[in-house]
Order: sequence, then C-alpha cells, then structure tokens
Amino acid sequence: EPCEAGSYCAVGAAAALPCEAGSYSSATNLTAASECTDASPGHFATTGSTQQTACAKGSYTNETRQGECTPCAGGTYQDEEGKTACEPCEAGSYCAVGAAAGVAGE
Repeated sequence: EPCEAGSYCAVGAAAALPCEAGSYSSATNLTAASECTDASPGHFATTGSTQQTACAKGSYTNETRQGECTPCAGGTYQDEEGKTACEPCEAGSYCAVGAAAGVAGE
C-alpha cells in the first residue's frame, strides 16, 4: 500500500515515519527522510507536513529546513507573508516584537 503524503516508508518498516520538521512531501512513494523536500527560506514545515507554509506577517526565516518562523525583533516589522527578513521600524514609530506594522509615536 502506498506511503502517506507527509511521510516516508523505509524498506522493511512496519509503519510510515513522518517527514521531519523543516521538511515536507506531497508524494506517497518516499522511502527515506532525505526524500522529503526542505522548506525554503520564508517558509516552515511542521513534522509530517504535506506542504510548506509561508511565515506569517511579523515573522521570518532566512534558512532552509525550518520547523517554525522567527518573530521580528523589537524595532523591526514585516507586513508581508513568506519573507526572509524584517524591515527596520520607520522613524517616529514603534515596533514591538513580532510586529506586522509600526505604530506611530505620540
């Protein structure tokens, strides 16, 4: 029987094993963890994923094979999904950790 998407079936294995965090697969015929696809920068994949997911606004990752995205640091923001960096907060505004936008100062 075919292996489930998001997992691989090693030869002789009694059960399917999930693709590791940071990798994914929609294929059903994988036989090794190395055949799972690495999540690309700006995206993440949790264990057993069938697809990668874009980092949410306010977060980023600039590396492959990430199981989660990193929140933007204080003083930076990201107002788009799937990005590999955060932008510096604009002068006169405030950006908290994980900000998707700057808040104008008083």
